[in-house]
Amino acid sequence: MEEHLKTIFDNITEFIALCDSDFNIIYSNKPADIVLGQSQSIVGTKCYSSFRGKSEKCADCPLVPSMESGTVIPLESFDERFEEYFEERAYPITTESGRFDGFVLMSKNLTKSREIEEKYAQAKKMAALGQISSGVAHDFNNVLTGVLGRVQLIKRQTDDPRVLKNLKMIETAAHDGSATVRRMQDFARLRTDEKFISINVKEIIDEVLALTRPKWRDNSEMHGVIIEPVVEIEKEMYMLGDPSDLKGAFTNLIFNAVDAMPEGGVLSITAKIYDEKIVIDFEDTGIGMTEDTLERIYDPFFTTKGVKGTGLGMSEVYGVIKRHRGAIEATSKIGRGTKVSISLPSGERVLKMDEVEIEEDKYLSKILIIDDEEYILDMLEELLEDQGHSVTTSSSTSNGLELFQKSNFDVVITDLGMPEMSGWEVAERIKKLNSAVSVVLLTGWALNLEAEKIKENGVDFTLQKPFDEENLYQLIQDAKKLKDQRTSDLS
Repeated sequence: MEEHLKTIFDNITEFIALCDSDFNIIYSNKPADIVLGQSQSIVGTKCYSSFRGKSEKCADCPLVPSMESGTVIPLESFDERFEEYFEERAYPITTESGRFDGFVLMSKNLTKSREIEEKYAQAKKMAALGQISSGVAHDFNNVLTGVLGRVQLIKRQTDDPRVLKNLKMIETAAHDGSATVRRMQDFARLRTDEKFISINVKEIIDEVLALTRPKWRDNSEMHGVIIEPVVEIEKEMYMLGDPSDLKGAFTNLIFNAVDAMPEGGVLSITAKIYDEKIVIDFEDTGIGMTEDTLERIYDPFFTTKGVKGTGLGMSEVYGVIKRHRGAIEATSKIGRGTKVSISLPSGERVLKMDEVEIEEDKYLSKILIIDDEEYILDMLEELLEDQGHSVTTSSSTSNGLELFQKSNFDVVITDLGMPEMSGWEVAERIKKLNSAVSVVLLTGWALNLEAEKIKENGVDFTLQKPFDEENLYQLIQDAKKLKDQRTSDLS
């Protein structure tokens, strides 16, 4: 029997020891000997010596609270010898007369289970934050849609270059806000697309220089320093990318260059095409960097600016360029300045809507818009009526479906999230009433569905808030063409 018990205890992974009333270990199982005794028996040692590596009784010994309470109370502790967490339990042994005669001490490694618990807790926290950020992103997209739409409407009503310039800055800020929302949606793991557009290199550099002027001109001149930007970029040079992300990266590079020229200097920005790549060089005449600093500039939180810097600038730039399937290289010499070269995929010029002739007689549409936000309905109505389309709006899904049954529409634009029913349900009902009609799903949420899945739900096109008027107009043209084609096929 004793041999069987020894076999059982030796095959239990927990450390088990039988101790007398003076804390001497009088029995130990094999795992305890292997780990705590380094393959030597720990019998004859003190429990606090073998289990804790201490020379005297433990102040937090689990035996004391267990005896006082009459129940076994586990104790968790971190063992610096193994750099792992352990849980100890002490089971008091008493004689028939109630005299304390010793105890059984058991210990198990909690490190893995704690890691699992922490990961689970972190996953729950991330999921909760993801849901919150997703909801905030949706609401913010609605607001930005209204801002962008109104800016685009006001731009048509003025020729004042100063007003147009200010409106352009508001439009840019709204687009930057939209990019921030997309990053929130990335965090929530809801955004899977990565749609890059064609960008005029000179235009985006000029825009970034205008946005950073308070840093390189106003602030510098205030301190009696002159920083001269020199830009050499052809007007008709295009690259593929996300304008907001790239503007953020270029802004960081310009700020770094300005900080590197405390006595003033020249900031040169040039761009050339090599092997279907756009290479943009940012070069300053500043203090330069040592080789050690140069090797660490992309490390997160590394900074040479002390409390003024976060150390995230260049690591963010690196991340943006890598996401754009590009490359970045920095060279520097002490006292002679720094040069950062960025290589990005080249693109072709894409005509803007005001440069495209719209065949109005053929592609003017009768449009029904369903959205529970009145300000979005008003903005869309004005934008589309300005293009000559006939527009009917409804802030109620049930009323919108009634309107659809009473008239012949070419295109239906429906919001995704509405109180009565979702945009998916609206699309399904529309298709049952008339399968030829084109349905556009307007949403501030990030759709994580394949194109085929979206079409299976009765949706022909999706329009992500906020949107440019060019995208809206082109989408309506495509939707009308699709409806006409379906009508022709059915006849």
